[in-house]
Amino acid sequence: MQQLIIRGRGSLNGRNIDALLAELAVQRPLLVCSQRAAADFNARTGMTMPCFSGFHPNPDLSDATAGADMYRKMGCDGLISVGGGSAMDTAKAVKALLLAENMDDVRIGRLPVGKLPHIAIPGTAGTGAEATPIAVVYENNEKLSLDHPTLLPEAIVLDGSLLNTLPLYHKKACALDALCQGIEFYWAVKRTEDSRIHAERAILGVLRNLEDYLAGRAAAADAVLEAAYESGCAIRISRTTAAHAMSYQITKRIGPAHGQACMLTLPHLWRRMGEAPVINALNALIGTTDGSELLLGLLAATDMLPDAMPDDDTLDALTASVNVQRLGNHPQKLTAEDLRAVYVKAFTPIEEKERARLTGIWRAYAG
Repeated sequence: MQQLIIRGRGSLNGRNIDALLAELAVQRPLLVCSQRAAADFNARTGMTMPCFSGFHPNPDLSDATAGADMYRKMGCDGLISVGGGSAMDTAKAVKALLLAENMDDVRIGRLPVGKLPHIAIPGTAGTGAEATPIAVVYENNEKLSLDHPTLLPEAIVLDGSLLNTLPLYHKKACALDALCQGIEFYWAVKRTEDSRIHAERAILGVLRNLEDYLAGRAAAADAVLEAAYESGCAIRISRTTAAHAMSYQITKRIGPAHGQACMLTLPHLWRRMGEAPVINALNALIGTTDGSELLLGLLAATDMLPDAMPDDDTLDALTASVNVQRLGNHPQKLTAEDLRAVYVKAFTPIEEKERARLTGIWRAYAG
């Protein structure tokens, strides 16, 4: 499906939303976003519409069930999601629930191709969820991945000005998510030439613009938002690898936001691959001799390294949460023992001298 895309600062406005709704034949959409995002949406567009905001940062399937109930009650005929991956994933899960015949069909991804348009408007630059047919929700505290072509949003609005009010931590964590996704899609077993191109754009878009983005420069924010979108385009083709699989319970059990959780393990997964051809290609693309050190330097420079080692029970639970049989898309075979060793490396606090050395590597690279 070819998505309708509107880009540019100020593109979230009444004229553009009216045009998209008309194109998609939607008369009464349900807005899926936080109350704060809804107020901003209303102010920018001059519109008011039913709004569902009862979802968690890591949405639960029960959140989406409540959203689907509201959709039916309000007589809606389409969806608009505004915000980060949680809002967009919730909207996708709402769509799945509305289209599926029963809950079992939702769980296994047996969905009809139905007419239920969804306009996705990212308010963060990270997940790329606006460009994917995938939603991650939780059921009984277990991750449930919904993946079906009909969940791909029909339209997207990319407006960098929505990033202006993001807290600094969320800017950093979301940008790390886009960067991590780009790297994973670049080295994934399922990578293709098309996914590699999207992945390159995501990687370079974040690395070249991160410092200016965090400093509040508008052009850099637009570039990182575009990089996140490119990472979403890549995920449609090549899917994620071990870093993402290892991240979900880090967020659930320890608390770092998803993007930070992904990047904590990625440099150590990178190091395990030594001088594999794909690693040499990544180093050449980025312009460094050791990308794993550069990434650790980025984490150190942005104060995103962990400061404490989890206890053994938590490390065991993190390791057990990853099904090694489902890591076939990762370029290197990993055992449960390998995963635990990566978790230990990721959470081992770094001495100040080493932190300063790594920070210097990033500062020299970022200029």
